[in-house]
Amino acid sequence: MEGSQIDYYQIRTTVGGTESYKLREKISDYDIHYSVKVIRGPEGRRVDLSVVVKSEMLEEMMALIKDICMDPIITIVPVADFKDQKEVRDWRQVTLMDGASVSSLAELYDGVYLDHGSRVVGNAILNEEVRIGQNTFVGTGVIIRKNTGIGDNCHIGTGAIIGDNVEIGNNVKIEENVTIRSDVKIGNDVSIGTAANLESNVTIKDKIRIGPLARIFNVGRKRAELESAEDRKVISTVIEGGTFVGSGAIVGGKIGKNVMVGSNAIVHTANIEAEVTVGSGAVVPYGGKVESGLTVIGSPAKPIEHYQQEKELFDFLSEKYKDELD
Repeated sequence: MEGSQIDYYQIRTTVGGTESYKLREKISDYDIHYSVKVIRGPEGRRVDLSVVVKSEMLEEMMALIKDICMDPIITIVPVADFKDQKEVRDWRQVTLMDGASVSSLAELYDGVYLDHGSRVVGNAILNEEVRIGQNTFVGTGVIIRKNTGIGDNCHIGTGAIIGDNVEIGNNVKIEENVTIRSDVKIGNDVSIGTAANLESNVTIKDKIRIGPLARIFNVGRKRAELESAEDRKVISTVIEGGTFVGSGAIVGGKIGKNVMVGSNAIVHTANIEAEVTVGSGAVVPYGGKVESGLTVIGSPAKPIEHYQQEKELFDFLSEKYKDELD
């Protein structure tokens, strides 16, 4: 190329995951052509970033890369007759605020936002437009699907899967291997135990504890045999604040405030009013209703007083007909 004018240079550098996100964010301030390629190797995930700049920007871009990246390996190649400087591209920046960190094994898609002090470790995957608040921890193996928001001071345990369009408040602790489907809303100060399962169209209000292996579901359709648009209406599950759901319980329907659902109980699309206790192993059948303040046990679930009366009657009859029973 002797005697010819070099107008553009291609700069190539291979950097770690966190560095690449920060570098892409800075490059987005310039109207320049670039590309990224993910490289997976024995040392983890790295990104091969290529950017084409005008000759007068070469030193400035080199300084930017060296400022952000630790010991970058940089290759510079002259580019002749480059005409694609304003290439149209559908790209949204990944934003890492001060103090946020991402493992080199993690994968962050376009539009991800990590606020101050948040950490993504291991091989977690954050899909498009995921928003993470301050000081939130995302564990290894976690998958968070697109358009999901997670608040401040949350903990997302190893292997958890969180679906599309989920909104999670502040101070929420999600243990290992929890599954949360799409279109779920979770309030503040909530705890969800290991391997629990929250299906779609579920709302969990504030200060709720859900035990390990519990399942929160919605019935999906109003009727099994569809006859009209009303029959097709999705019946969503809503659990009001202060409620406790024990380990292994299966719960669906409208659950009032400060309800306690015991371990392995089943609430099948029922209406449970405030301050109710559903005993361990009790079954509230489809469409059932439990009024405020009651304690219910058994299958089907009845107020404990009913079972006490039945026991008293059984004891009376047993005593009366003791000789015949013998």
